[in-house]
Amino acid sequence: DAVHITDWDASAVGDNGVLDVTKLGLRDLSMRVRVGRNLASFNLPGAMDRTERIAFEKTIVKAFKKLQSMPEYGGNVYSLSPDLDGEPNPNLISKEKYDQLVKAHVMFKDMDAD
Repeated sequence: DAVHITDWDASAVGDNGVLDVTKLGLRDLSMRVRVGRNLASFNLPGAMDRTERIAFEKTIVKAFKKLQSMPEYGGNVYSLSPDLDGEPNPNLISKEKYDQLVKAHVMFKDMDAD
Protein backbone atom coordinates (compact mmCIF):
# COMPACT_ATOMS: atom_id res chain seq x y z
CA ASP A 1 0.00 0.00 0.00
CA ALA A 2 2.00 2.93 -1.32
CA VAL A 3 1.11 6.32 0.07
CA HIS A 4 2.02 9.54 -1.69
CA ILE A 5 3.30 12.21 0.66
CA THR A 6 3.28 15.76 -0.66
CA ASP A 7 6.37 17.64 0.39
CA TRP A 8 6.29 21.36 -0.41
CA ASP A 9 9.79 21.93 0.99
CA ALA A 10 11.80 23.12 -2.03
CA SER A 11 15.07 23.55 -0.13
CA ALA A 12 16.48 20.33 -1.64
CA VAL A 13 15.77 21.53 -5.19
CA GLY A 14 18.52 23.34 -7.07
CA ASP A 15 20.64 25.66 -4.96
CA ASN A 16 18.91 26.07 -1.60
CA GLY A 17 15.43 25.98 -3.11
CA VAL A 18 16.27 28.06 -6.20
CA LEU A 19 16.31 26.15 -9.47
CA ASP A 20 18.37 27.86 -12.18
CA VAL A 21 16.83 26.42 -15.35
CA THR A 22 19.66 27.82 -17.48
CA LYS A 23 21.87 25.11 -15.95
CA LEU A 24 19.47 22.60 -17.52
CA GLY A 25 19.93 24.23 -20.93
CA LEU A 26 16.56 26.00 -20.79
CA ARG A 27 15.94 29.64 -21.64
CA ASP A 28 12.88 31.69 -20.74
CA LEU A 29 10.01 29.97 -19.01
CA SER A 30 6.35 30.83 -19.27
CA MET A 31 3.71 30.40 -16.61
CA ARG A 32 0.00 30.31 -17.29
CA VAL A 33 -2.42 30.97 -14.50
CA ARG A 34 -5.58 29.00 -14.98
CA VAL A 35 -8.52 29.83 -12.81
CA GLY A 36 -9.64 26.48 -11.49
CA ARG A 37 -10.80 27.56 -8.07
CA ASN A 38 -12.52 30.62 -6.82
CA LEU A 39 -11.76 33.41 -4.44
CA ALA A 40 -14.25 33.44 -1.58
CA SER A 41 -16.08 36.51 -2.86
CA PHE A 42 -16.51 35.22 -6.44
CA ASN A 43 -18.44 32.41 -8.09
CA LEU A 44 -16.57 29.62 -9.82
CA PRO A 45 -15.56 30.76 -13.34
CA GLY A 46 -18.32 28.83 -15.10
CA ALA A 47 -20.96 30.68 -13.09
CA MET A 48 -19.46 34.18 -13.54
CA ASP A 49 -21.06 36.75 -15.79
CA ARG A 50 -19.04 39.41 -17.63
CA THR A 51 -19.31 41.94 -14.81
CA GLU A 52 -18.07 39.46 -12.23
CA ARG A 53 -15.22 38.27 -14.51
CA ILE A 54 -14.06 41.89 -14.88
CA ALA A 55 -14.22 42.41 -11.09
CA PHE A 56 -12.28 39.16 -10.64
CA GLU A 57 -9.62 40.27 -13.12
CA LYS A 58 -9.24 43.63 -11.39
CA THR A 59 -8.78 41.82 -8.07
CA ILE A 60 -6.32 39.18 -9.24
CA VAL A 61 -4.19 41.67 -11.21
CA LYS A 62 -3.29 43.27 -7.86
CA ALA A 63 -1.68 39.98 -6.77
CA PHE A 64 0.10 39.67 -10.12
CA LYS A 65 1.49 43.21 -9.74
CA LYS A 66 3.02 42.21 -6.44
CA LEU A 67 4.67 39.20 -8.07
CA GLN A 68 5.83 41.30 -11.03
CA SER A 69 7.56 43.73 -8.67
CA MET A 70 9.66 40.92 -7.19
CA PRO A 71 12.93 40.41 -9.11
CA GLU A 72 12.72 36.63 -8.74
CA TYR A 73 9.36 36.57 -10.57
CA GLY A 74 8.73 39.58 -12.81
CA GLY A 75 6.89 38.78 -16.00
CA ASN A 76 3.86 40.20 -17.80
CA VAL A 77 0.10 39.90 -17.60
CA TYR A 78 -1.71 39.42 -20.90
CA SER A 79 -5.46 39.88 -20.72
CA LEU A 80 -8.07 38.88 -23.28
CA SER A 81 -10.69 41.24 -21.81
CA PRO A 82 -11.21 44.05 -24.35
CA ASP A 83 -12.03 46.59 -21.64
CA LEU A 84 -12.70 46.71 -17.93
CA ASP A 85 -16.30 47.92 -17.84
CA GLY A 86 -15.61 50.90 -20.06
CA GLU A 87 -12.13 51.54 -18.65
CA PRO A 88 -9.14 50.82 -20.93
CA ASN A 89 -7.46 47.52 -20.12
CA PRO A 90 -3.74 48.23 -19.59
CA ASN A 91 -2.99 44.49 -19.89
CA LEU A 92 -4.90 43.89 -23.14
CA ILE A 93 -2.85 41.63 -25.38
CA SER A 94 -2.07 42.86 -28.88
CA LYS A 95 -2.95 40.69 -31.88
CA GLU A 96 0.74 40.36 -32.69
CA LYS A 97 1.63 39.16 -29.17
CA TYR A 98 -1.40 36.84 -29.12
CA ASP A 99 -0.36 35.25 -32.44
CA GLN A 100 3.25 34.94 -31.21
CA LEU A 101 2.16 33.16 -28.01
CA VAL A 102 -0.23 30.84 -29.89
CA LYS A 103 2.58 29.91 -32.29
CA ALA A 104 4.87 29.22 -29.30
CA HIS A 105 2.11 27.01 -27.76
CA VAL A 106 1.94 29.26 -24.69
CA MET A 107 -1.48 30.81 -25.44
CA PHE A 108 -4.52 28.73 -26.28
CA LYS A 109 -5.83 29.27 -29.77
CA ASP A 110 -9.27 30.85 -30.21
CA MET A 111 -11.43 27.80 -30.97
CA ASP A 112 -14.09 30.04 -32.56
CA ALA A 113 -11.62 30.72 -35.37
CA ASP A 114 -11.67 27.04 -36.50
